[in-house]
Amino acid sequence: MKQVRKPAVAGYFYPSEPDKLKKQIETLLSISKPSRSFNNIFGIVSPHAGYIYSGRTAAYGFNLLKESSYKTVVILSPSHREYFPGVSVYNGDSYETPLGIIELNLEMADKLTSNSRIIFRGIEGHREEHAIEVLIPFLQTVLNDFTIVPIVMGD
Repeated sequence: MKQVRKPAVAGYFYPSEPDKLKKQIETLLSISKPSRSFNNIFGIVSPHAGYIYSGRTAAYGFNLLKESSYKTVVILSPSHREYFPGVSVYNGDSYETPLGIIELNLEMADKLTSNSRIIFRGIEGHREEHAIEVLIPFLQTVLNDFTIVPIVMGD
């Protein structure tokens, strides 16, 4: 049986209804157009508060990924609610948002953790953390056919 990380902040940080969420993200993307484009984007830094506070700024970065093709997206997050030693890569199979389920790249997750004393597969930091969760719906809107590696940094 697959282990799916269910939404913890849907309805609080962003809409819990798929249609409302999709519409809000599309609106944020349409009003937050970057003035230039970039090739070979390796990473973006995005705010991760509720969409009412940071959605427009986040949309600028995610607009840069539109029409790009990424097989795997690594999402690094601080831990706001849970404190633990090391760095936790979610030990489940997928994350769920109101827009659907996104599978983890389990092979990459295993490579990151296989020979590390501080990076581990676990649930620590993923239970109620919002930072990764609020970014995934943007990715689900601008990208197709991708996996994620969700990573929460402890101490």
